[in-house]
Amino acid sequence: MLLRLTFIFLAFTASSGFVRATVPPVSERIRVAAEAALAEHFPAEAHRLRVRVIRTGGAVTDEAGLKVTFQSSDAMPRAHAKVDVWSQASDGWTKAGWALLYVSHFDSVVVARESIAQGGAVTPEQVTFAWMDVTGFRGEPLRPAAYRALARNDVFAARPLRERRPLRAGDLRPPFAANTGDAVLMQYRRGKITLRMACKAREPGFIGDVIRLYNPDTDTMYRARLTAPGVAKWMETR
Repeated sequence: MLLRLTFIFLAFTASSGFVRATVPPVSERIRVAAEAALAEHFPAEAHRLRVRVIRTGGAVTDEAGLKVTFQSSDAMPRAHAKVDVWSQASDGWTKAGWALLYVSHFDSVVVARESIAQGGAVTPEQVTFAWMDVTGFRGEPLRPAAYRALARNDVFAARPLRERRPLRAGDLRPPFAANTGDAVLMQYRRGKITLRMACKAREPGFIGDVIRLYNPDTDTMYRARLTAPGVAKWMETR
């Protein structure tokens, strides 16, 4: 009996025009059209972009062909973006409505496998790479290429790193050329006089940084540029 009723229902829906080719919802067709527009204008970045339709408005029908144009400038859309929706008619394209989209940006980012204290050494085994949404990322994410360039030498945590959290570009640092309290040999030159003075670093710095150095023998503070680990060149006397 159940099979007979099912057959009768299908026959009725077919005769009533209820069964027809499935047409994707308007929102889905807008999403596809928006991703196609992004791929056309930003082909190198298209694989990193995903579109979600938040709201639509106007009189866009399910059957009509459609395309979208972004209302913003030529800059790549990020996060919320509005588009005009155009329907295809016999005499060309006509504006039929609008849509509010959310354009997500994805990228490969370095992620800490475990928590690491500030100043701790960071080894390749302690990080991994993850493909993730960076649309709302605070700061510049640390990408694999930048990490590999930095990790040719020892690297350290510039701040406490939390397990499974993506890293920012400034979260890792190379070794200090001098850390606070380290002995630094400063080359002092005034006119024809050249001296080498044993000083103490009053702050950390990398090669090329200008830091404060203190000489206990002269009880004097200097500013010097670090030229190598533990070596600096006098800049001025404070």
